[in-house]
Amino acid sequence: MQKQPSVYLASGRYASGPMTWNAFAHAEVLLTQPLMVVIGNKPGGFGAYSDGCEIYGRAASKQKELVVAEGWSHYDLYDRPEPVALALAKVVPFFKGNL
Repeated sequence: MQKQPSVYLASGRYASGPMTWNAFAHAEVLLTQPLMVVIGNKPGGFGAYSDGCEIYGRAASKQKELVVAEGWSHYDLYDRPEPVALALAKVVPFFKGNL
């Protein structure tokens, strides 16, 4: 039987299993760099829209932008030309101004 990896928690305890990862932990403190979140508003299978809105709202970044590709899903943003073009129209100037 394969053993689950352990994760050291800030409380000083170890936890194991798939439910120990929190990608948004401490975003209010640690996520301070310029931030752009690109999401589609068409519901998908795992909550990318709500996760994008949450991380945008919680981030401590002073300069942040939320780009919503209306009518497209998270998966459409991988390789469908129209939503990718919508995203890049925002992402390229954002990178030019912040990198």
